[in-house]
Amino acid sequence: MTESSAAAKTQPVILVVEDEPEERFLAATLLEETGFRVIEAETAEKALAILRERGDEVNVVFSDVRTPGQIGGFELARIIGVTWPRVHVLLTSGDAGDQPSDLRMSATFIPKPWRALDILTLVEQAAGYHTGGDAH
Repeated sequence: MTESSAAAKTQPVILVVEDEPEERFLAATLLEETGFRVIEAETAEKALAILRERGDEVNVVFSDVRTPGQIGGFELARIIGVTWPRVHVLLTSGDAGDQPSDLRMSATFIPKPWRALDILTLVEQAAGYHTGGDAH
């Protein structure tokens, strides 16, 4: 194993679930530039398919609450909590009414618009990783 592939194995993997391409790109770029490996999904269903194949690699799921399809962010968080309990879930939404009272049991809620520093800090905490950047 080369040094770069060994480093890639130690970088936390973040699954970004967002149907809006610009927002998904922004989140993915922010996380990649800070030292995380990123997998992208447009829907919760696609995220679950990725987790079924690569759940042992994923450390954190950062998902919009409202995604197209049968499953939204809240249900995704509940499924992850049962099926992949070591994977941390961060949910985001522009509608504060999207935060149910029982969410804290399965995920952390981040209101939109979110700040880059807030996302980096929460992802680092959830992944148990320090990027060495200015986030701390």
